Amino acid sequence: MVAAPLMLVGIGLLGYVLSMSASSLVSSRAKELHGMTDQKLSGHLVVFNFPGVAKVERLLDELAADREFSAGRDVVLVDEDLTELPAELARRGVHFVRGNPAREETLLRAGVDRATHAVVLAKSPGNPHSDDLNVAVTLAIESKRRQIFTVVECVDYETEELLKKAGCDRVVCTSRFDAHFLSHELLSPGVQEVVEELTSNLRGQRVHVTPFAGQATLAFSRVAEQCGAAGHLAIGVQRGGKTTLNLPLDFAVEPGDRLITIGRERLTLRV
Repeated sequence: MVAAPLMLVGIGLLGYVLSMSASSLVSSRAKELHGMTDQKLSGHLVVFNFPGVAKVERLLDELAADREFSAGRDVVLVDEDLTELPAELARRGVHFVRGNPAREETLLRAGVDRATHAVVLAKSPGNPHSDDLNVAVTLAIESKRRQIFTVVECVDYETEELLKKAGCDRVVCTSRFDAHFLSHELLSPGVQEVVEELTSNLRGQRVHVTPFAGQATLAFSRVAEQCGAAGHLAIGVQRGGKTTLNLPLDFAVEPGDRLITIGRERLTLRV
């Protein structure tokens, strides 16, 4: 007679525990979606600012198409004004931290001190005032972790030099290319499609810039031949920040140069 009430009590306790566990999981998930949790990640990518779902998804699609970059890499989105992570990004497994991206507290919550890459997007594309925030964010990132590879988007061409002084590795200036595309599309219709093909990871061939792995100087003809054997077309060299294309065959490629090639996959040439 006593066993039955005890069994009912046990079932009740079990139900209570399960209910509390489920409630805890729901609460934890809600905090994650609202950017209230601290990220305990390592080797991840941090994306700063949220200009819209479409742009962030395009960025993630391009990165996911690179087999070396996408392998198991977590992504953390940081934004001050976004109240909840969009469902489209949540389904992709994106993590979210809400807070001022220029403050150390927010950077710590996003795990910037353990991240390998950062992308700082223009919060309001087309608005030059977005650059002011990105300069502050860049300074905060670089002061926290110099080893992180940071790419920053800017709207005003005049901000590009300031961002470089702030310490970011690369700057993508949208206004730098608009006149180029307009004039080339007028004079050589179709150039825009060619550039899109060469810069997209999602299809076809694309441009790669790869450090020259040789220990001695080689003629460009020799380097081009070995690139061809690897399925790449060698089109030029970067040296000291200067790009030179359509090189003469006897051009001397030196250790420390960066090869510019066109190919389907990342070049793994060993000269």
